[in-house]
Amino acid sequence: MKAILSGVIKKKVINHINEIGTGVLEIVIELPVSFITFNSIEYLQNTNKIMLHHWTDDDLEMTYDFDDLEDEDKLEIFKILSNL
Repeated sequence: MKAILSGVIKKKVINHINEIGTGVLEIVIELPVSFITFNSIEYLQNTNKIMLHHWTDDDLEMTYDFDDLEDEDKLEIFKILSNL
């Protein structure tokens, strides 16, 4: 059941990225989750992956796969994008 819910949330997040980005598949937006605040979200069509990016104060980029997030964090990102 959790896998189905996670898949549905992922599809909805992809749809939001497409709608908000109007053709651009990366959105620069603050996305606070339980352990970090991401600075952008990107959909990679060729791999069907959603990647989250965080830049440190030293301009180092950390990339995180949406699929590796806890369900609560996935839902939080969905809620943020839904309210835009």
